[in-house]
Amino acid sequence: MAEEEPVEIGFPMVAAYHGQSALAMAAIVFQAQRAAIALLSPEAIPARGDISIVSGHPGPGVRDAFEFVTRAVTRGAYTVDRARPDARFVPGQDISYSFRMTIAERTAEIALLPGVLPERFFDLVFNKSRTAAQERELSALKRSIAEQVLAKSPATLFSIRAS
Repeated sequence: MAEEEPVEIGFPMVAAYHGQSALAMAAIVFQAQRAAIALLSPEAIPARGDISIVSGHPGPGVRDAFEFVTRAVTRGAYTVDRARPDARFVPGQDISYSFRMTIAERTAEIALLPGVLPERFFDLVFNKSRTAAQERELSALKRSIAEQVLAKSPATLFSIRAS
């Protein structure tokens, strides 16, 4: 719910806002938000002002997807907590593929399931000396992951618990 009326937001809008650098994570967060909103506010469209986010992932695709849908970053209701214990898929990296979304008094803990992101994704993303060919491969892989994630039900992508 925007200030006065509902706003329907599709992934192409989120992708246009974000750009193309982290489409896989933008798609994952878009689906996470769909799942959390359906769980936490099944009867009513939640007001953006009632939503807060804690993300275990500091990336721009994550931030932009949450911001575009909820405006949590702009409102100061977005926090990054890299110490979140769930969905820690990359040994030696201080990053969690998990999120907490709170709407009013209800909270959803959302963790990406193992296998949603292929090992090759991690190999490329965390390789700081990628070749030009690897950059192209990573770009194509991100697009492919985004398409796959958007084609699936959020229930197949995340473990979610509400309180």
